[in-house]
Amino acid sequence: MKAIIDSLIEGATFRLGDERMQAWREAAWNNAGPHAAFKHLLSRWTQASTKPIVLMIDEVDALVGDTLISLLRQLREGYIGRPVVPFPQSVILCGVRDVRDYRIHTEHHEIITGGSAFNIKAKSLRMGSFNQAEIQALYQQHTDETGQVFDSTIFPELWEDTRGQPWLVNALGHELIWEDKTARDRSTPITLERYRAARDRLIYSRTTHLHQLTDKLHEPRVHRLIAAMLAGDENLSGIPADDQEYVADLGLIETRPQMRISNRIYQEIIPRELIWVEQTSIVQQQAWYLTPQRRIDMPKLLAAFQQFFRENSQSWIERFDYKEAGPQLLL
Repeated sequence: MKAIIDSLIEGATFRLGDERMQAWREAAWNNAGPHAAFKHLLSRWTQASTKPIVLMIDEVDALVGDTLISLLRQLREGYIGRPVVPFPQSVILCGVRDVRDYRIHTEHHEIITGGSAFNIKAKSLRMGSFNQAEIQALYQQHTDETGQVFDSTIFPELWEDTRGQPWLVNALGHELIWEDKTARDRSTPITLERYRAARDRLIYSRTTHLHQLTDKLHEPRVHRLIAAMLAGDENLSGIPADDQEYVADLGLIETRPQMRISNRIYQEIIPRELIWVEQTSIVQQQAWYLTPQRRIDMPKLLAAFQQFFRENSQSWIERFDYKEAGPQLLL
């Protein structure tokens, strides 16, 4: 809570040039204690302010346990005390999940999924994805500023690869025009071949966003749904609706017109991440599964896999976290 209060004071000081809370910090902590000092400081600041205060707390769901509970309760107490007790006009909690999805373990290992601490939400807003026209308009901004053109054949591929997911759309653009050093010469047109190479580099890079996303795969609620989809289970009726909504909010799946992994990049990244260690531990002395023309000999490869599966499947599948989809991941 001290760190949260310090962050609030620092934000007011450097973003707004308001240094008053620095003088109030110690009194707020000493008089109100760790479970009320944040509310006390906000109330005092609101009372002294000539304008309404809108407070935005980013990555709030990164907080855990009693700290998060304390923060939510202080916000609720400040809210219900208005207008007698001064408090910010609005508070925006930004994160990757809805307040209803905060499942918190207290220091006594109790799980809290409801109660007054969570009864603070007026409305939940989800940042949507770009549509196809917006993707082209975004990339056109680069062309307008630099003169560098994108081949029109890129955009259907870009749409299927990302389905408009904002981070992916921007990351692919950055990979195309900056990480590819030859493309920093703005007279170089961005071709479909360059785009496909950039997409592969992004997938292989295992960047922070993609790594964090796959980290969610180990959550039980995500595991249940994704494992069933990877295993090809067409009957997902046993999956709780809350779990489906949660995984959709994370951006991992689309539920309309039917449930599926949300885009082609995630479709490749998810199984790749689940078996990363196994992939890197397989050693091939030679590419025995290629034809003399160096193309995959699919019948030969599948026949060899069948024999391998008969002899070794049990020991290999036990290594996977997603045992339900073990055969598919092994293949």
